Amino acid sequence: MLCAAIVLSLSISAAAPSSAYAQSVAEPSNQQLDSLTAPIALYPDALLAQVLMATTFPQEVQAAAAWSKANTKMSGDAAVKAVASQPWDPSVQSLVAFPQVLATMASKPDWVKRTGDAFLAHPNDVMDSVQRLRKQAQQAGNLKSSEQQKVIVVQNTIQIQPANPQVVYVPTYNPASVYGSWLYPGYPPVYLPPPPGYAVATGLAAGLAFGAGIAVTNSLWGGFDWSSHNVNVNVNRYNNINVNNRLNSTDSTTSWNRNASVHANAANLNSVQHNAYRGYDNSHAQAMQTLQSRTGENMSGSASQRLQGIDKGGNNTSDLRNSADYANRNNALRGAGDGDAARQDMQRGDASRATFPNDNFGSRAGGGERFGGEGGGGGFGGRFRR
Repeated sequence: MLCAAIVLSLSISAAAPSSAYAQSVAEPSNQQLDSLTAPIALYPDALLAQVLMATTFPQEVQAAAAWSKANTKMSGDAAVKAVASQPWDPSVQSLVAFPQVLATMASKPDWVKRTGDAFLAHPNDVMDSVQRLRKQAQQAGNLKSSEQQKVIVVQNTIQIQPANPQVVYVPTYNPASVYGSWLYPGYPPVYLPPPPGYAVATGLAAGLAFGAGIAVTNSLWGGFDWSSHNVNVNVNRYNNINVNNRLNSTDSTTSWNRNASVHANAANLNSVQHNAYRGYDNSHAQAMQTLQSRTGENMSGSASQRLQGIDKGGNNTSDLRNSADYANRNNALRGAGDGDAARQDMQRGDASRATFPNDNFGSRAGGGERFGGEGGGGGFGGRFRR
């Protein structure tokens, strides 16, 4: 009876996600996405690309923000180099160059996660939302070239570049006014006000405001190919700032691949960090040992093997142990590819898509692949992959 109950439980657990994923889910509406991207759509292209990449690692964003808060005198390339040993995605590491950006993101962790979910599930739609909002800001007279930025229209897309490539000004603005009359009263734009301690220049009420510029040389390496909905990386700039985690590419630009990004990060961790990254810790090991001592079962095998052991009264044969060892080795080898992270990202994307139809991104009440190292052959293999 115990075996039958376990088999039934396993069958139900395995079948439930499949049926859930098979259900058709509506894509997020333009109103929902515009509400979500409104606070960052007017960032310079490179910074925007790296912010969107970083939102797919929400917990690391919080850790980087805490580091930046504890190291208030550091910014620009020097700050990025200082966190080179941290187990964060390079996109997250890059944001310590811009303390105000990190502090702003840290103040809205729910928004960070929702943005990352949307970017993973619907990257093309997120990019279209950015372009839609930029056109509205331009038509309202609030997006134009200045001493801080260049606004360039190319093939019906709006690019925003620093006026001086080595000095970046992060705009601050109120989404409720910068885009003109907001078109979706039922979906007010998310507002990320400047965090305490960061001065804002005058003019915020009228449009864009800029604080002090941040001197950078290589910290900004992201970008977009708007026409093909591609998220790009400038290989030379990236390699110049990430000297311990270079891209193995002969091209000047390559495409961001989050799956490879995750695996390269795991490969660069030591064994203790790697276990923590995968969700293992001492309490997990102790629980497994306790369960094994009580049941007499070898808990190192797969679930199906442990089920066979229960059916046989707890007596695992040498063949079963060999099979378990082989399976464990095979699983470890699979960790070097994209399979596990791809499945996790797909599940996260599906879960995200399922929330969009009834989700207003939490704004009603408020109103307003980690990159592969040299030995790994690079972490950017083609178009943005979910």
